[in-house]
Amino acid sequence: MALINIKDLSFGYDGTDKMLFEHVDVGIDTSWRLALTGRNGRGKTTFFKLLKGELSYSGTITGVPRTVSFPCKSIDDVPDWKIRKELNLMNADPDIMWRPLTTLSGGERTKLMLAYLFSCDDAYPLIDEPTNHLDRKGREVVSSYLAKKDGFIVISHDSDFLDRCTDHTLVIKKTGLELTASNFSTWWENNEKKLSGERAKNEQLKREMSDIKTAMKKNSEWASKAEKNKNRANAPSKVAENHWTRAYEASKSAKLMSLAGNLQRRNERKLEERSNLLKDVEREEKLKITGSTHHNKTPVKFDNVALKRDGIDVVSGVSFVIERGDKVSVIGENGCGKSTLIKLMAGLGQNEGISYEGDVYMAPGLKLSYVGQDTSELAGTIYDTAVERGVDKTQLSTILIKMGFTKQMLEKDVCELSLGQKKIVMIALSLCEKADIYLWDEPLNYIDVYIRKEIERLLTDSDITLVFVEHDKSFSDSVANKELVL
Repeated sequence: MALINIKDLSFGYDGTDKMLFEHVDVGIDTSWRLALTGRNGRGKTTFFKLLKGELSYSGTITGVPRTVSFPCKSIDDVPDWKIRKELNLMNADPDIMWRPLTTLSGGERTKLMLAYLFSCDDAYPLIDEPTNHLDRKGREVVSSYLAKKDGFIVISHDSDFLDRCTDHTLVIKKTGLELTASNFSTWWENNEKKLSGERAKNEQLKREMSDIKTAMKKNSEWASKAEKNKNRANAPSKVAENHWTRAYEASKSAKLMSLAGNLQRRNERKLEERSNLLKDVEREEKLKITGSTHHNKTPVKFDNVALKRDGIDVVSGVSFVIERGDKVSVIGENGCGKSTLIKLMAGLGQNEGISYEGDVYMAPGLKLSYVGQDTSELAGTIYDTAVERGVDKTQLSTILIKMGFTKQMLEKDVCELSLGQKKIVMIALSLCEKADIYLWDEPLNYIDVYIRKEIERLLTDSDITLVFVEHDKSFSDSVANKELVL
């Protein structure tokens, strides 16, 4: 057991005026199973690089043991029997350790790399997004494996996965780092209560600030009137008898001006005090989605359908009915046909070599909105994509800004965006389309937990019809009213 001490840490990348970390103090016990989380772009992977000494920074970081990282480029210098032992703990085929990494599936590579990390003696594992290539069963296996280990930091946006395998949570927020001795969901629930209270205080402070500004405006008008009276009193007069009247008016106006000035300064101090009390609340504005309403109450029916890809059987015996307003979670292990089914429903079967046998009914005139796993279809600027998809540019930019984009990011070519940002663009495009059925295939890959929670809320609050594939169990359980198991 060691203690990593971080004192007065500050870091920002060259060429930007934004500091990712500023005067940060935190202590990390290396025996903890620590979840590292936060919004996309907040600096999670950068934090790993700082611990590994790969970046220059101000402040001090001491007590960091030798680290090993996931994903890793090679697997060597570890006895084979140790790796085999770890693979057995994950119910993985030990023979994968003899095969080239390029021939392994995503899930096999993940398990092999994790086995290597925990086979390294006296090394501290830093695990960055291990769930990207794991189906739901794979995530359960890996989280159970990690829950039996001591001493690692893991980054993941899958809250259910983190809850299963971590006992501490370190959150990177706008205002710094927050460490708690709990799993992620416990932190989230407590944070939601805190945010709710802060939002209520913010609203009260904004009302008070509005009242102060109104008072300042009236005070300014009063001061202006007093100044006019003073000037009028000091104006020359041909009537000598008005001398004492003018002197009285001038004295009264001067007192009014002094009082107005004092009130103005007092209100300015109040306004500054209220402004300083406003909390930097993390939550973005709420999103909304309104689909179209098809006249058919049962728009989709599959009866004993067998799906094929390039003539090869993928899955058979598929039967289900989708009612208007259903939210159907399609689940199953990798390779069982989930994406094949979604693409067939989206009308992409012919282009993908997908065919079927059995009875498929898709109501005539259905308007469909599809979000696939592949982001390569995005090209040009975000606005170019909006024109191509026929969606309103103002609505699209509004949704993207609510999902964390800046105005500068809206002007970028999509090829410059991260994978998570590209997925957000695809979801935003879909949200702009008034569809009868939304078909989403793993829409949350690379998207941070804050956006996931907001999309979850948006979907549960809406009456749209949705068929989706998503390995994040917490998200699926919250959103879906039906499950289709392949």
